[in-house]
Amino acid sequence: MKNIVFIENPQEKFDEIEKLISIVFNGFMATAMDYGYHINSTFIKTEEGKKSIYELRDNINYRLNSAKLHFYLMLSRQIEIERRFKGMLEKDPTVFNGFIMGNPHFEFAADEIMSIYDSVIFHLSSSFDYVAMLMQFVFGKNPESKLQWITLAKHSYSNTSEFSKRGFTENIKSVDRNFVSKFNDYRAELIHRKKSSSFTNLTWELKSGRVKTQYKCSDKIKSNFKKIIDKEKNYCVTYITYLAIRESVLNIGKVLEGINNEFRENYHPHSPIMSKGGFQIISMNPETKIAESPALSYWKKFMEYKNVC
Repeated sequence: MKNIVFIENPQEKFDEIEKLISIVFNGFMATAMDYGYHINSTFIKTEEGKKSIYELRDNINYRLNSAKLHFYLMLSRQIEIERRFKGMLEKDPTVFNGFIMGNPHFEFAADEIMSIYDSVIFHLSSSFDYVAMLMQFVFGKNPESKLQWITLAKHSYSNTSEFSKRGFTENIKSVDRNFVSKFNDYRAELIHRKKSSSFTNLTWELKSGRVKTQYKCSDKIKSNFKKIIDKEKNYCVTYITYLAIRESVLNIGKVLEGINNEFRENYHPHSPIMSKGGFQIISMNPETKIAESPALSYWKKFMEYKNVC
């Protein structure tokens, strides 16, 4: 049990994830504002009542917050399972003994935890597809195209694609190479071939009556996260879930940095776009007294994401 990396303070890790997602959301707010300032004024109502840029922003935030919620459910479910096992042991201290072909109580508990884990993976992987659609909407020739991450990555590697001269392609390639490509392959395997698995460890402190469970990751899970873990160590599923969410949000942050750099380097900072029949929101620089994008203050808040983890 001691050689398994686990979450010692669940509330601390949950709060960290919550704070990270909240800070990164500033980057999506800034993207929408820069889009309205530099490309197409969005500060008008449409027939649907809402521009797609905001829908895409909110969809990504929904996926990340859904992953966060499932992380909370996992931590809560672990506590409930430990409470259940504690009651069983108090009634019969030998209740978990004598199973030759595997303990069904442990297997059921592991399946409960792993079903939540799989949901986290699905939400996180989906969030990158929404990021791809956001990139296409903001910078693509066909904004309404439902681009997936794998296609965005291919465009970023190509010298002839519509994004070939965009600076953010380096961010896309780095994120794809170091995280998303392997992560999406793993998601596809979970959907089409094989569910995730773990192994339940349980300790019962006779003096205090405290029950503690840990769900050791299989080697297969470890292999899919080999770039962000120490392969020589064993990991609890809850800790891997924390890492998966954290690394997903941090990598999305790297993509957003590319968007910020694109707007700062390749768009005129003091010439807002004005759509016919619309109006424009600007920010006035207190020192220069010149109009600027209202996104700048949000980008400043967003950059704090690097200091969270």
